[in-house]
Amino acid sequence: MAGNIKRVFRLYGLYAKMDWLLLSRDMRTGLLYIFSDWISAVASVMGIALLAVRFEGIGELSADEVLWMLGFFTMADGFTMMMMGNCNNLWISRVVGRGQVDHMLIQPVPLWMQLLTGGFLPFTGSSGFLTGVALTVIATVRLGLVMTPGWLLLLLTYMLARVAVATGVAYLAGTAAFYRPVSCEELSTVALDALNAAGKYPLAALPVWAQGLFLTALPVGLMAYLPSLLLLGRIDAPAAYVWPVAAGAAFLSLAGWLFRKGLKHYARYGCPRYKAMGFRN
Repeated sequence: MAGNIKRVFRLYGLYAKMDWLLLSRDMRTGLLYIFSDWISAVASVMGIALLAVRFEGIGELSADEVLWMLGFFTMADGFTMMMMGNCNNLWISRVVGRGQVDHMLIQPVPLWMQLLTGGFLPFTGSSGFLTGVALTVIATVRLGLVMTPGWLLLLLTYMLARVAVATGVAYLAGTAAFYRPVSCEELSTVALDALNAAGKYPLAALPVWAQGLFLTALPVGLMAYLPSLLLLGRIDAPAAYVWPVAAGAAFLSLAGWLFRKGLKHYARYGCPRYKAMGFRN
């Protein structure tokens, strides 16, 4: 176990070094790329923020609370991209559907370790995360929230739970590419895009049954809405505090089980196609 942990951190260091070399090789282009990512991150939430300001809030959330929720969403989404955004590790249906799993299976590193570390982009992939941190800090100051160590720990926990839910959804969708590689090559992309597009919105105006659906089977409410309500102190139910973590663990466990079944199918039948596009290991 200790050896695996040490190896994981060595791989994180290696991928961080490779990312820095990519950035420093052409600093001007790299900074333009980071700046464009920053603009994209801000623009993706600005429409909702302006609506909240115009109508003095959305649902039971004030404009500043909506800004905090959008900051959390951007920060958690940016963290997901920073940790999983390289080598199509998050968009796993591309790797499977393009017949590129063999590239990973012949490496002298366990597959799970490659999937955990290979997407690390701490420099070129940090724009969204840093933008979210800035928005969250601004909203926190405006709301006068007290940031205790326990509150910060809960914030980190919910951010990791959000990563777990998004990764679980991506791998659940990506498993289909083992069986239908051509038609399902971009299924992880479609699933993540839908999750993120709807995950920015407060769910307060929806009926109870719809909120329940979006907090369980279709977990768009776990992208930012429920964690924000909990961190802002708008919900007192103890069970609610556990739900984002439990849902993240459930999605990851189900995705892992189905992905292993897909690997067994892959080992028996292989993939009838191969595309070199997008392979960056």
